[in-house]
Amino acid sequence: MRAVEVVIHNVRSVHDATVRLQDVSLVVGANNAGKSNLVDAIRLFYADLKWDESRDGCKVASADTESWVEIEFEPTADELAQLKDEYRSEQGTFRVRNYLKAGPGPDGKARSGFYAYVDGVLSDTLFYGAKNVGSAKVGSLVYIPAVSKIDDHTKLSGPSSLRELVATVVSKVIATSPAYKALTEAFQTFEGQIKTHKSSDGSSIEALEKEVTGEIASWDSSFNLGIQGIQPEDILKTLIRPQLIDKTHGGEIDQLRFGAGFQRHLVYTLIKLAAKHSSGAVAGAGAVKKEFSPQLNWILFEEPEAFLHPSQEEVLHESLIALAKDDDTQVLLTTHSSRFVSRTMNDLTKVIRLRRDAGITTAFQIGQEELDELFRDALALDDSIVPGALEPDRIDREAAMAALKMELWLQPTRAAAFFAQRVILVEGPSEAGLYAYLTTRNSMPVPAKGIIIVDCMGKYNIHRFMGLLAVFGVDHSVLYDGDNGGSRDTEVSAAITAAASSYTRRVTRFAKDLETELGIPPLERRDSHRKPQYLLYNLEAGLVSDARLTALMGEFQRLATAE
Repeated sequence: MRAVEVVIHNVRSVHDATVRLQDVSLVVGANNAGKSNLVDAIRLFYADLKWDESRDGCKVASADTESWVEIEFEPTADELAQLKDEYRSEQGTFRVRNYLKAGPGPDGKARSGFYAYVDGVLSDTLFYGAKNVGSAKVGSLVYIPAVSKIDDHTKLSGPSSLRELVATVVSKVIATSPAYKALTEAFQTFEGQIKTHKSSDGSSIEALEKEVTGEIASWDSSFNLGIQGIQPEDILKTLIRPQLIDKTHGGEIDQLRFGAGFQRHLVYTLIKLAAKHSSGAVAGAGAVKKEFSPQLNWILFEEPEAFLHPSQEEVLHESLIALAKDDDTQVLLTTHSSRFVSRTMNDLTKVIRLRRDAGITTAFQIGQEELDELFRDALALDDSIVPGALEPDRIDREAAMAALKMELWLQPTRAAAFFAQRVILVEGPSEAGLYAYLTTRNSMPVPAKGIIIVDCMGKYNIHRFMGLLAVFGVDHSVLYDGDNGGSRDTEVSAAITAAASSYTRRVTRFAKDLETELGIPPLERRDSHRKPQYLLYNLEAGLVSDARLTALMGEFQRLATAE
């Protein structure tokens, strides 16, 4: 089973949000956008987190006082066959709502628990008639916070990822182990012999039993000291001790001596294997379930990239993808890693971007149909810039080129746009290099928080980025060269105007180019590839007048702050 959609109503900064889910979903956005609030809303649904009005209630007044989370699930064909007919949707899914804080229902009492959708309408009856449905009906949840103690995940004395993993494996092993059978028989022999064994002073367990029995005989009772055999849970609690061994010297190492990156990777590894082995522990092939009990291991992972080396981020990302290939495992993660987003550029439907305005969080996604439409719009604008792009003998090639450009669009540096408060789209490396030069050398203060400059690889691509950013609710401004009316300036300007949205804050067109604005003599055409270095050289050598530089910095300020 998989969760396919989550609807959140009045939980913290989320007043109303609907997010569609994939096998792996990435929640991104600027700091304080509400990523953790979305995750905690799902945890509240599963009672992994207890509702606390002071923490979980809306801080900004909402339209009503109810708070609830609703999730639509898609069971497998076998699971769907076990689901009650009235709960099935036409799409082969079912939907339930968990009221966290609600007004009175038809009976006058406040609603609490999971309420079912029947024939597409929210019913007044509890899902399967139970207030606490539990994992038997909606799956189970594993939550990995951005910061946690390694001991919480590796202890065997109480609930933990390691305990769950080891318990599953130990129970499987013991069930068929000749060694365990021999051990239980040995304990029976041990019990028979140890009771009669006498110490050097003549004491024995058997004698002690007789002494106590003699004292209570008048009560028609006897006393016995039974010696229990080793049970599987005893092995888990007292006989198994996890160790980390150094391969170099062979000695044990305290897990707390490892860095946070290793500790988080170990935690993830334990959870991944626990999910793998627990799914294998389900009733064997051919077993018939008597009631609806779908399997879902849902992993909520906050900032999995935290403390990891960039190359380890790549390994972890691939591991998460592989884990979610099982029909009963799903992953939702929050991330600040542009690498994670970049690795998802071939399926942008997995990205959920959040933004917060005036204290209220809004969710942005793109569906497959919208994504296809975005490509079609981009191709149409391409055709308006360079006629013929949509001719029958070229359309397939152009469509393929547009898709392949995604590989370049969303490399990690550009994918950082998903985490920005504002993106400034520029033609190429000259503008990006100039902004970096001015801000890193303190010649110009950073105009505003959360600003990212994105090099669009030429002005013919600017409309593409504008369309993509608009879909995900990213505020952006545009800076490009008019080239004195050359280089198809009219067509490019028209394409940029057509791509503008409510998230386009400012568009600036230099009459000629950046170098002219700074009063820098132009390079020969054959040396155009040296423009970024040439521009920065002129700045470093003091060949740009203060007046021109001040004017340009003022324009960067307007691009960064225009509303």
